Amino acid sequence: MAMVEPFIFQIAGFQNSGKTTVISRLTRHLNEKGISVSVLKHHGHGGAPDLPDKDSTRLFSSGAQAALVEGDGTIQLTASLPSGCDLLSKNIEILSTFNPDVIIIEGYKRKPFPKALIIRYESDLVLLRELENLHAVIYWPEMRGCMEGEMPGLPVFDIKLDGFNDWFVEQYRFQANGQQRK
Repeated sequence: MAMVEPFIFQIAGFQNSGKTTVISRLTRHLNEKGISVSVLKHHGHGGAPDLPDKDSTRLFSSGAQAALVEGDGTIQLTASLPSGCDLLSKNIEILSTFNPDVIIIEGYKRKPFPKALIIRYESDLVLLRELENLHAVIYWPEMRGCMEGEMPGLPVFDIKLDGFNDWFVEQYRFQANGQQRK
């Protein structure tokens, strides 16, 4: 049976907009529906992410290009990718080896994948005009009044409600319709 490409979708927004919360709720919802999920988070705060002081970090720090530690079915991978490498594509390739139904990308808001944008503050509205491939908007309730006329033809969801999760499942099923998964 041929492997099917995962449905790749981004959750975009500025820092502290609620991206991780939305992705956590969506991941739980998808798992309840029998849809497997892998998540790729962009560490957009500058520099490398803080790594725990564990054996994999020590091995990586000693010069290994990559260090993978497995324990009880859990894998921790620390790697250094060569400069000039398309990091996002490489990370998607790595996650794809686990054959998820869906890969959710947190961040990388300027990349062209289909995405939902989270609007928390009025200043976030600028992203509606700047980002490409927007498929939905998730807003904080206090932004309801500022949203009027801003989203031509886009579905709009309140961050406090679960309507986005059901909409996402429909999008996934539409994309996967007729394809067999391994």
